[in-house]
Amino acid sequence: MTVFNDLMSLLSLALNRSEHTEEEIKEILDKLDLDEEGWQKLMTLSVENSVTGLWFDILYEYDKLPIKAKNALKHYAQKICKRNYRYLVLAIRIKQAFEKAHIPFCILKGMAAGADYPVPDVRKVSDLDIFVASPNDIKKAVKLAEELGFRADEEQHSLRHVEMRDEAGNKLELHGMLAEPFDNAKTNAFLEKLLPDCSKHIVEKEILGTTLPVLDDAYHAYELLMHMLQHFLNSGFGVRLLCDWVVLWNRGLSKKDEELFLKLVEESKVKGFLDTITRVCVKYLGLKREKVLSMNLYDKNRSRQELEDEAEDFLKEMMDAGEFGKNKERMVALRGSGIFDYMREFHHQMHLNFPKAGKCFLLWPVLWVMTLVKFLRNNKKVRSVSTREVFESAKKRSRLVKNMHLFN
Repeated sequence: MTVFNDLMSLLSLALNRSEHTEEEIKEILDKLDLDEEGWQKLMTLSVENSVTGLWFDILYEYDKLPIKAKNALKHYAQKICKRNYRYLVLAIRIKQAFEKAHIPFCILKGMAAGADYPVPDVRKVSDLDIFVASPNDIKKAVKLAEELGFRADEEQHSLRHVEMRDEAGNKLELHGMLAEPFDNAKTNAFLEKLLPDCSKHIVEKEILGTTLPVLDDAYHAYELLMHMLQHFLNSGFGVRLLCDWVVLWNRGLSKKDEELFLKLVEESKVKGFLDTITRVCVKYLGLKREKVLSMNLYDKNRSRQELEDEAEDFLKEMMDAGEFGKNKERMVALRGSGIFDYMREFHHQMHLNFPKAGKCFLLWPVLWVMTLVKFLRNNKKVRSVSTREVFESAKKRSRLVKNMHLFN
């Protein structure tokens, strides 16, 4: 718990750096009172969640930071900066090609979120996410990406999401929707309904010294939320995306954008998830409560302590996950623990694994068997854990989902 609390303190400080003087920063760092082993544990946990670079400018000159930790911090920050600017160049090339071909698009997720950070250069960008505003342009976009040196991965898990890589290993994801399908038909139908209007919510924004198209604040916030939910229901997402949430809302949204965002959340039936992650960010990561008053985070029918305890459990779960649930024993989070809940999720995973073949219900029995075989094989060869451990993990995580009342 000590390392966990120290990590939260450092992240809160880094995300709200402008509010502190140099003397105040040093005083906060002194209170950590870490020895060399403590710094090593803290660095390890932060690397697992890809947030080490966020505190480079507040920690590197700290006189009590051990030389080994300082060198590791410098190396990690430099590596992130190089990666980020490499992806920036790719984004500029994509922009030039897509604009020439008259394909409406925008940058999503990491690169778009990074612009709100005090030091955008050190918010790690893992890949380049491009939203293609018209589903009819996906194939055209793939062809243009191929001309830029990218090739589609052999295995794809969606008809509206194409993963590609170039020879250097840089990853490009072309998205035809704001989020991948969930196991709820109404929410998926709503996401589909939004598509015709998405191009109207694309604006220009300065990112790392250049201008790129991104979603406006309402749709950007909504996309970040649904992205977090998608990863949470699968294997988790770590704390980095929560940092994105903090800097966005602390920067502030207009009243119009707040109202539109909350309307999108209500239509999607994901208010419980919104409340949970936002309470976590207020309690641990320096999100200002006055910036999110419009969300009405606290349920009058439940005690504040109960809600705070849930927030703590959720954050522990995210920290255990590491970046995007890299811990080997993890499985999807179910919306219940009954046999029907397992069957529903299993059927959903079948559609994700076989997006084309899954459209033919006559093939479902065969695809169910293939999905089961793949699941059992991954447990043994990839996760190196027993199937029992995986299901126990899923059951534990499902308890967190229950009180969110997702899609209800």
